[in-house]
Amino acid sequence: MIYLGIPAIAGWLGLGMILIAVEMLVAPGSYLLWVGLAALAMALVSMVASLGPGTEMVLFGLLALAAAMIGVKVYGSRRRNTANAGLDDPAAGMVGRELSLVSAIENGIGQVRFGDSIWRVSGPDLPAGTLVEVKALDGATLVVVPKGGPAPEAP
Repeated sequence: MIYLGIPAIAGWLGLGMILIAVEMLVAPGSYLLWVGLAALAMALVSMVASLGPGTEMVLFGLLALAAAMIGVKVYGSRRRNTANAGLDDPAAGMVGRELSLVSAIENGIGQVRFGDSIWRVSGPDLPAGTLVEVKALDGATLVVVPKGGPAPEAP
């Protein structure tokens, strides 16, 4: 068939190539690849059979849906990298760490250095320089105990 002066096979080939190119250049990781492959499959169907425009659109929709489901299967079966899971949340990896107090804990509040940051801590009164262990998080405050001390009660 010919639509707008373009043979159906050329239209489907063009659409498929454009979608795959957009996937590769502009939006990697989306499902345009799979819809593009469905358009290429429609080009093959157009070579074999002459279908009406409505039938082609319905078939393309079904092929795109099937291709997207295959994409979910392919992308979903990849193993997730959990090595950097707490990269954007430094506090998530702090429980269990041993740190040294940079300022004494007085009236339950003090400070420790972690990396290039100073963190607020709460715990029993201790002098500066004491080695403490992070037992929990209370918002942005680290709950600490002296190294080897008992776990704090829940707030």
